[in-house]
Amino acid sequence: MLFTRERNSNNQNIGIETSNLSLKVADIFDNSNNYFSSNVSGINSFRASDRSSYTTDQTYKDLAKSSENNKNTTQAISLVTSSAVVAAIQPDLIIQNAINPSVGSVGGSLEVSYQVKNQGTGSSASYHQTKFYLSTNTTLSNDDTYLDSDYFFSSIAAGAYSASTTTLNIGNSIAAGNYYLLYQADGNNNIAESNESNNIVAKAIAIKKADLIIQNAINPTVGSVGGSLEVSYQVKNQGAGSAGYHQTKFYLSTNTTLSNDDIYLDSDYLSPIVAGAYDAVTSTINISNSIAISNYYLLYQADGNNNIAESNESNNIVAKAIAIKKADLIIQNAINPTVGSVGGSLEVSYQVKNQGAGSAGYHQTKFYLSTNTTLSNDDIYLDSDYLSPIVAGAYDAVTSTINISNSIAISNYYLLYQADGNNNIAESNESNNIVAKAIAIKKADLIIQNAINPTVGSVGGSLEVSYQVKNQGAGSAGYNQTKFYLSTNTTLSSDDTYLGYDFFSPIAAGAYSAITSTINISNSIATGNYYLLYQADGNNDIAESNETNNIVAKAISIKKADLIIQNAVNSTSGLTGGNIQISYQVKNQGAGNAGYSYTKLYLSKDQILTNEDILLNSEYTSSIASGSYSSETFSIQISKTIAGGSYYILYQADGSNNIAESNETNNIVAKAITIIKNVGYDSTDGYGLINAAAAVAKALGQTTFADVPNLGGNDWGADLVKAPEVWAKGYTGKGIVVAVLDTGVDRNHSDLSNNIWKNTKEIAGNGKDDDGNGYIDDVYGWNFDSNNNNTLDGNSHGTHVAGTIAGVKNGVGVTGIAYDAKIMPVKVLGDSGSGEDSGVAKGIRYAVDNGANVINLSLGGDEPNSEIASAVQYAASKGVIVVMAAGNSSGSEPIYPARYAKNWGLAVGAIDKYQEMAYFSNEAGATTLPYVTAPGVDIYSTLPGNSYGFKDGTSMATPHVAGVIALMLSAKKGLTDAQVRQIVTTTAGNSLA
Repeated sequence: MLFTRERNSNNQNIGIETSNLSLKVADIFDNSNNYFSSNVSGINSFRASDRSSYTTDQTYKDLAKSSENNKNTTQAISLVTSSAVVAAIQPDLIIQNAINPSVGSVGGSLEVSYQVKNQGTGSSASYHQTKFYLSTNTTLSNDDTYLDSDYFFSSIAAGAYSASTTTLNIGNSIAAGNYYLLYQADGNNNIAESNESNNIVAKAIAIKKADLIIQNAINPTVGSVGGSLEVSYQVKNQGAGSAGYHQTKFYLSTNTTLSNDDIYLDSDYLSPIVAGAYDAVTSTINISNSIAISNYYLLYQADGNNNIAESNESNNIVAKAIAIKKADLIIQNAINPTVGSVGGSLEVSYQVKNQGAGSAGYHQTKFYLSTNTTLSNDDIYLDSDYLSPIVAGAYDAVTSTINISNSIAISNYYLLYQADGNNNIAESNESNNIVAKAIAIKKADLIIQNAINPTVGSVGGSLEVSYQVKNQGAGSAGYNQTKFYLSTNTTLSSDDTYLGYDFFSPIAAGAYSAITSTINISNSIATGNYYLLYQADGNNDIAESNETNNIVAKAISIKKADLIIQNAVNSTSGLTGGNIQISYQVKNQGAGNAGYSYTKLYLSKDQILTNEDILLNSEYTSSIASGSYSSETFSIQISKTIAGGSYYILYQADGSNNIAESNETNNIVAKAITIIKNVGYDSTDGYGLINAAAAVAKALGQTTFADVPNLGGNDWGADLVKAPEVWAKGYTGKGIVVAVLDTGVDRNHSDLSNNIWKNTKEIAGNGKDDDGNGYIDDVYGWNFDSNNNNTLDGNSHGTHVAGTIAGVKNGVGVTGIAYDAKIMPVKVLGDSGSGEDSGVAKGIRYAVDNGANVINLSLGGDEPNSEIASAVQYAASKGVIVVMAAGNSSGSEPIYPARYAKNWGLAVGAIDKYQEMAYFSNEAGATTLPYVTAPGVDIYSTLPGNSYGFKDGTSMATPHVAGVIALMLSAKKGLTDAQVRQIVTTTAGNSLA
């Protein structure tokens, strides 16, 4: 099949080349595009013309030779012959298929289409022009009106034509009337033609004029100085011709006639309008502040720029009466507090009323502080409000917040409200915009009162304090902060230690705000006697009447804790994989309190804590007051990876070094313990982690292979099962076939394609069972879920499994445990991830009968099945090793078919990179069976579509073991099921002391 695909690829390349050749031939000789046809015709004509010229010349010479005695006759004949030849080879351009509108407009344009044909039989017509004229008859004469021309840059071969569509402009100076549109081929007479009298075609056309009028004009009867008008109208073309682009202009006039002293307002730009049609427009027109109030006419002028040649130029204007008025803005119903605070804000409410006859556009209200009721240059600007337009007689109600800066002096003022603060509105009365409201500006005065804090605090601990911030001033205080410092005296200075702050909302005059807060004391603070300083208005945000009374000082001593371990008790011995009981007390014998901490337990060969010691546990310890202790009792598990021997359990108080202590050297207590290696089968993890280095070495009758550097990264699973140690000896799974009974395999994945098994006895696609195994075209295995030969993976599970077993070692993606082994895809699960027992059983037998050495079953169920059991037994009898996943239900024993490992094959549980049992993995169970563990958490491997990803499960652990078995079989051919089971279990982690 691979060979066939290569051959198909070659054929496809040849096909492409052949197709390209065909296209080239077609481009030259048989393309319907006129450009290429013209070229071909031109080439052929040139050759024919060349031959004709040669023949004619030869004939002339022959005639001359045969008529030597009659030279006059000979010359006559030759001249006639030459004249005939010249005429025969000259082009002849005509206009054909000319199409234009029957009506055109003065000042408008015409779209015409036509063809220029060369009806000559000889040479091509080169560069030439078609010219267009308006004429009162069908003959071109000097008094006809030239319109435009078309340029033809390409030659037109004899018998060919060139088609053109072009636009002709009709000038405003052309009179309306009935004409002929003359199309003149070879308009500049550049081409020597066999017939110079047939270049013109005449098409009748009537030239008309437009007539634009304004109709249905609507505008308000009243407008405002400085405001705008919304108008609507229609421009109708009541003429017989079309009107091009044009403008409508607007004027204010004291009468209905447009004159030079009328006031231009604005214009609208309109698109062309055909005869009899109209364009409806809605537009906004601005009335400037300079226009005087009065009664006017609003003039609408069609064709305002006089661009359109019209049949009637005197009917463009319509006049609509309008009165132009002015607004008059005043402040009414203004309300504000009688007292404001420096640095604070005022909430004010007021109305802006328009008591004028005209509308007011967008405008502003401005606010000032003044010592009197009149606005002047020395008044203090505060803020502004932006307001929307207000129609005549209406008002706008506003509530606004005005800020009083810290720079304003306390005093009695007037708050000035100024309508039309920017003077944007042209008003009928410009002197009534201001209203004044009395206000007194005061200052706050913040103090600390009723401050309470502990007399003793701890380095690294926290203090709970309570206090009140009172405003004893006459003005309100805005948002403010209280800051805390540690000081050696009662005065705040730059060398005091900042601790933290509290944020406060505004406080009215005479009021206070009470708070309880927690302050942290950092580990860097030295023990000693201090004052805790409370500073009101810590950021100095509030302008106060007294800036010297913000601080209160409270005495406090800062101490340190001292944590020790006492009364530590643990078992004197423990088994790997088992639990030991622990109890101890953490006592704080220091003068300061200790916050929360962690007590850590280590396993050490001596009584001194070093980086080589093994962390067993980290236990959270709550805060402990000075002189108190906390008791803890719990059990911890001893990892199976720990070697047997004599150790100490180190109990370390403040294991994370969170607490600043008066003595940092007394945190550890050591208690002796003997760790006994639990050798052999365990009900949790069976025989433990599979060891490829030891298993392959034992299969060869050697001692375990020496360690090599780890691969690291996403290949940590290979490191854990010690596959690189086997590779270093030259065993990589070469010659071994591993059947993956799963959801299928993406055999096209770049990390798998070179390692896919192929049934070489089967001929792809011939619809026959060539090898007689009962399956038609099973070149890449068989699909027992759908009973066909499609073994591709629509789920991703099987492809992930395959990558762990035999991903190619290419520095990309993942390296399989047996990276030179072959994968036999056998699809027994559908794309949903489920399948039938019978399909699994048939898949096992298929794999055995078709040459598999190892079978990976990353699947299972809760119920036994005799067909599957019989198939596993059949595989074992043929020397094929079946590796089965223990299941992911956190059960106390494996699911099926892994439970059949009691008699045949191997069961596999999952561990993580720390060699701890995965929480989801089914355990080995009380009944001894060949159960080993392998990495099954966060396993990186191949996914369909040249992708990669992580998966968890005993399904991911099983291919690690299948890969190790492939390494064993590649090193030692012919190992039986029983031998493999015995070697694997006796070299796994729990069997090696």
